Amino acid sequence: MKRSHLLLSILLCAGLVLAHPASNTYGFYGSTKASMTVRSQGGNSISGNVFGEARHPVQDTYVELLDEVYTAVARTRTTSTGFYSFSNLTQGTFKVRVLPYGTDYAEQTQEVAIQNISILEGHGHDSAHLDFYLKLKPNINGGPFSVPGAVFAQDVPQDAQKMYQQGIGELRVKKDKEGFESLKRAIETFPQYYLAIDRLGTEYVARGFYEPGYILLTKAVEINPRGFSSVFGLGVAQYHLKRIDEAIVNLRNATTLYNKSINAVMWLGVALKKAGKLDQAEASLKQANQLAKGKEPEVHWQLARLYGEQNRYKEAADSLEMFLKTQPDTKDPEKIRQLIKQLRAKESKVQ
Repeated sequence: MKRSHLLLSILLCAGLVLAHPASNTYGFYGSTKASMTVRSQGGNSISGNVFGEARHPVQDTYVELLDEVYTAVARTRTTSTGFYSFSNLTQGTFKVRVLPYGTDYAEQTQEVAIQNISILEGHGHDSAHLDFYLKLKPNINGGPFSVPGAVFAQDVPQDAQKMYQQGIGELRVKKDKEGFESLKRAIETFPQYYLAIDRLGTEYVARGFYEPGYILLTKAVEINPRGFSSVFGLGVAQYHLKRIDEAIVNLRNATTLYNKSINAVMWLGVALKKAGKLDQAEASLKQANQLAKGKEPEVHWQLARLYGEQNRYKEAADSLEMFLKTQPDTKDPEKIRQLIKQLRAKESKVQ
């Protein structure tokens, strides 16, 4: 029995990793904090509910408020009933965007107009109610790292398929413990079940459980070496387990398998930086920024770190300013502004 087969069997039998942390630990969406930013003082509000399949509330999901030029001016998270709200708004046209990160639902945006109507000037207010009914992504079975592409075909026993479908359905409504157990039973029924092994492994990595994710995704890559999500997830796990050279190999393979993945290109840059290959790291991070059209805050953060370690003060400060622009609700923005100020001062001394 190969080592990966043995470790996989031990992992499944031991029933490892049933709990899940409250925060995103793998850094794909930046260091965010649920918050409500007030656009300006006014009596207007926008609220509603976010629903998934069968009108099931989608909880703990980001909802953004954008102005007329698509700039995010506020962000909050849905409650356990799927409710969100934005208050103290001026009149005007807004867009509300739901960002269901870590789920099988697609992003959705709706436009709403707010207009004060009152006989007495300054006393009118408008309250808009806007519900969302999210649609599933086309590739819902792919997991957190899935991308468009060919489906890996296998002749899978019906019992294993049933457990797999049950598992991803449970994960979709955030029943993580039940979903993990169903996926494990699918793998126990059919130990070569690529989709189940890939899904469980990538879900573990996405939650910061790198060792069991590494074991599962090593097996997944043996079964399907061209599966992007498995190769990419394995690279991320290896990076966090300090297997940097191996991580670079798999992250580079992932960018070859799908060269439009912002996350894969970004993480390759992060791994190259860790290995001291700074020129290659910068090229990779810049490529990720181009793919993201400058809108991914985590890329700006990683570029700022790279430039800061090289004493390239202007570029580090510029990248931090772009980070704040694309991540307006980040934790401790004032500390970042102070850091930008310090970098600008160092820049002026060098000149």
